[in-house]
Amino acid sequence: MSRLLSSFLLVGLFCSAPGASAQASPPIYSEIIPTSPGLPYNPANDVRETFVAPNGKTIEVLVKGPIGSGTYSRAIKTGESPDEYFPAVLAEAVNAGAHHLVIPKGVYSFQGPTLCTNLKSSACSQPTSCNVNQYWNCAPHWTIGQYPQNQVTVPNSVTDLDIDFSGSELDFKAPVIGIWILEAQRLRLRNLTIDWPSLPIASLGTIVKDPLNPGHNALVLDNKYPVVDKYQGGPVAIQAVDPWDGNLDPPGTFGAKSNNNFEEYFIFGNAPQPTYVGMTSAGDHTFSCESCHFQNSPTDPTCSFFNGCANFDIFAPGSRVIVRHYTYNGFAISITWANDIDFENLTLRTGPGVGIGAHDGGGYRGFRLANSNITRGPGRLISTASDVLDLTMQADVIVENNNIGYQGDDSVAVSPTVFSVATASANGTQISVVGSCDPDPMDVPIVGDALAFFDANFLYKATAYVKASNTSVCGTPTLTLDRSIAGLNPTYSVIDLTQQATARYIVRNNLAHECRCHGIITDSPYGWIDNNVYFDNSAGGIGLVGGSGFGPGGTNILMSNNYISDSGQSTQYSGTIAIFAPTATGEILDDPLFEKLRFSSNVFEQLPGPAIIATSARYLSIENSTIVNSNLDRANPIDYGAIPTLDSIIIYDAGDGTVCGTLRSGDTTGPIGIDPTAKSVTVHLSCE
Repeated sequence: MSRLLSSFLLVGLFCSAPGASAQASPPIYSEIIPTSPGLPYNPANDVRETFVAPNGKTIEVLVKGPIGSGTYSRAIKTGESPDEYFPAVLAEAVNAGAHHLVIPKGVYSFQGPTLCTNLKSSACSQPTSCNVNQYWNCAPHWTIGQYPQNQVTVPNSVTDLDIDFSGSELDFKAPVIGIWILEAQRLRLRNLTIDWPSLPIASLGTIVKDPLNPGHNALVLDNKYPVVDKYQGGPVAIQAVDPWDGNLDPPGTFGAKSNNNFEEYFIFGNAPQPTYVGMTSAGDHTFSCESCHFQNSPTDPTCSFFNGCANFDIFAPGSRVIVRHYTYNGFAISITWANDIDFENLTLRTGPGVGIGAHDGGGYRGFRLANSNITRGPGRLISTASDVLDLTMQADVIVENNNIGYQGDDSVAVSPTVFSVATASANGTQISVVGSCDPDPMDVPIVGDALAFFDANFLYKATAYVKASNTSVCGTPTLTLDRSIAGLNPTYSVIDLTQQATARYIVRNNLAHECRCHGIITDSPYGWIDNNVYFDNSAGGIGLVGGSGFGPGGTNILMSNNYISDSGQSTQYSGTIAIFAPTATGEILDDPLFEKLRFSSNVFEQLPGPAIIATSARYLSIENSTIVNSNLDRANPIDYGAIPTLDSIIIYDAGDGTVCGTLRSGDTTGPIGIDPTAKSVTVHLSCE
C-alpha cells in the first residue's frame, strides 16, 4: 500500500532475533526512568506489585495507603443538603484527628452549581461565566481538599484519610465535575456509587433524508428521549454521533460492528450546531443540518469534522445512531496535585465526560482503581461519555479487577506529560519550555531532573539533566542543560523523566467491553498489561501509539495472558492490537519508536482483521499467541508493503525481533506476515 496512514490507522526475558543484542544498541529513554518510587513499603497499609520488564529489570509499583487511627461518623442533619453535609463532615473528621471517616449509607442528591443557561446572552458568554461550554468556571459538586495559597511540593490539605461510604449513592445533577480531589495524599474512597440520573447524556435516533434541505441528511431522535436540556438552555446539544447496534444486548451497544471511521463530532473547529426544527414529515423531533457546512459529505469530501465540517451525510438514511449530548463536559472524578489516591469498590454509572482523570498537574504519583464497576446503569445507553480512566501523572498506577464497559471512548488511557520546546540556544545547552502556571513548581522541570528530548516525529534523541533554572513556574521557564543536544530546535518536545514520565503501571484482571474504544491505549513506558478480557470494543484490545501528534511511544512493556475477541470493524486494517506511529506528513514512521515490547500467551478470537499489526518497532517479541478465526472480513484488504491485511500477524518497518510459538486455527485465519522492511524479525515454530 501507499505508506500514507489512512484515518483508520490514527485512531521471562526479552527475546531478540538471533545475532541481535539489546546491550549493543543505543539506550532508550525508559532506561533512565527509576524502576521503583524509592519509598518504604508498609504491608498493613500499602499496595505493592512487581513485574519483570522486557529489559529484565524488576519494576515496583507502589500505592501507599492511609495511616493513622481514629474513626469519625455522623448522619446528615435535618435540613442539611448533601452539598453542605459532605464538606462539613470531612472537615469535622480532619479537625478531630480521625483517619477513618464513615458515611452512613444513603442516597445523597447534590444540587451542584447554578449554571447560566441562556448561552446567547452577554452575561452567559463572559470568560468567567459558569455554563455548559465553560464548565471549568463552575464549582465541582464536592471538593476534597483546598487550592494551595502558595507553592507546594508535598500535598497536605487532606492527608491519610480512609472514607468508607457504606454503599451510599452520590447523585449529581449539573454537567460539571462530580468530585474534585485537590492537593491530597494517601486518600482512599470505597464502597460508593456515583451517578447523574437525570442528565441527558445520550439518546438514540435515526438518520433520515432532510425534508428541509434536499440532497442531505437530518437526524430524528426517538420520542422517548428528552429534547430539551435545561443546562444547554434549549434543545439538547448534538456533540457526537456514532453508529449503534440495536441487535446486541438491549438497548444495544456501540458493539463490535461499530466503525470509528463513520462518526461525526460537532464540537471541533466551531462546527455549527444542527437546528432543532421539531415535527417534520421525517419525524417528531427532527434536527436539520441546513445550518451545517456541507463538507466531508458525498457532495463535498474536502474537510473533516475536526475542522468544523460536521453533518449527517456520512451516514446512510435509515441508520440507527447514538447521539452523545455530553462528551468532554465534566469529569466524574478529577484528581489534581495528589499522591496515592485509591478507589475500592466504586460503581460509576454514568458521567458527562471522562470518568476519572488523574492529570499532569503536580508531577505526583500513586493511583489505584480496584474491584470496581464502571458500566451503564439499568436502562442507560452508555456509561461515561468519554474515557473511563485518563491517566497523565508521574508513576505508580494499578488498575485491577474492574468491570468497564459501554463508554464513549477508551477504557484506560495512559500517557506522559509532554512539554514543547519554545526556544533553544544555538549550542543546544539552554532551552525554554512551554510550562503551566500554577502553585506546583514540579509542573515544570526543576534542577536535577532528567529530560528526554524527542524530534517532531517523537523519535528519542538524547537525555540531559537540568543544571540550572530561572525557577519560573509560569509562562516559558528557561533551563540550562548539563550537555549540548545536537539539532535541538523548537520542533522538539521534552518529557521530564524525573517528574512526569507516567511510568510503572499495571493493568490486569479487568473486563473491558462494548465501547467506542480501545481496551487500553498508551504511549508510556514500563507497563504490564496482563490477564484482561477485551471484547466488542470498536477500536480493538490494545493500542500502542506514538509519533507526530501523539507521543513518545511505549517502551519496555509486557503484554501477557490477555483474551481479546470480537473487535470492531476498523481493526480489519489496524489490527486488534495496533502499534502505530505516524510522521508529521502522515506516513508510517520507518524508524524504531516502540522498543522492547513483549507479547506473551495472548489469545485472539473472532476478529475482522489481523490479531497484531506492529510497525515502527524493534526488540519485539511475540510469543505463544493463540489466534482463532481472525481475518473474517476479507473484502477490500490493504497492504503493508508486501503483506496484506489477510495475514493474522503483520510486522512492517520493524527490526530485531521474534515471532514464535503461534497457534492458528480457523478457515480464514491468515499466515504470519513479515514485510522485507522488518529487517531481522524471524519466525519460529517454538519459543524454546
